[in-house]
Amino acid sequence: MYQLFEPSQSLRHVVKYYWLLDLNGAKGSMKDHLFAYPYVNWVFTIGNPYVIKNKLLGSTIVKDTRIIGPRTTISEYVHPAGSLTFGITFHTGSTVSLFNKSTNLITDKIITYDQLLPGMHWLNSLFMKTSIENFLAELNLQLDALINTNEIKGYILYKQFSALLEDGTHYNTSTKNLASKINISQRQLQRITLKYVGLSPKQVQSMIRCKLALCSIQQSGQSSDLYQYGYYDQNHFIKDVKKWTGKTPGQVLKVVSNISL
Repeated sequence: MYQLFEPSQSLRHVVKYYWLLDLNGAKGSMKDHLFAYPYVNWVFTIGNPYVIKNKLLGSTIVKDTRIIGPRTTISEYVHPAGSLTFGITFHTGSTVSLFNKSTNLITDKIITYDQLLPGMHWLNSLFMKTSIENFLAELNLQLDALINTNEIKGYILYKQFSALLEDGTHYNTSTKNLASKINISQRQLQRITLKYVGLSPKQVQSMIRCKLALCSIQQSGQSSDLYQYGYYDQNHFIKDVKKWTGKTPGQVLKVVSNISL
């Protein structure tokens, strides 16, 4: 059902992977869940409309080619039999030149590609008429032309910052100290995270540790794991999870009980 495709070498700092969900011949629908994290997915669909169910925003029917993302809450995606969905998952923070001005802060808002990239109407028709291989080749060329290579330095600094947060020792480190570890000023770090993710350094820190703590609890079954991620007590953890997912930790873990976060 799912197939993953590698981007071209020149785009690997921007595109995490391409993916294809093919439910042609399937007997029923397929449900998929996505945890809060600032990935952007650019999604092309063919066939039957599919539904996004979100606790805060209700249900949305997606009938056409759309950009969906970034998401901040647990959402359930219901893909009906007969649908073909192709998607691009971008690395965190790598899509600012394409998306950031239109999406502002991370949101569940659905935005048509026409709103962001006028004149890109070829994408939908090409996807319908060509093989996936040819579509990928053309898409690589189009994305290459869109990516501003002058922004690579800032993106590299952002990735260094996020790597610090994921190494297990900086869940409560101050923004000033985090900035010094990648040899930039606190103000410059603030500009970088706002530009590449739309959030402050502290908000990024909060989001990453929230996800990692939930992943750890899901895998180990031990709620005491949350203290390894800089949480002072259970109430602190619950407040953070509600902030980023709109659900309690128990509700989140129930939703993703059989799905890797």
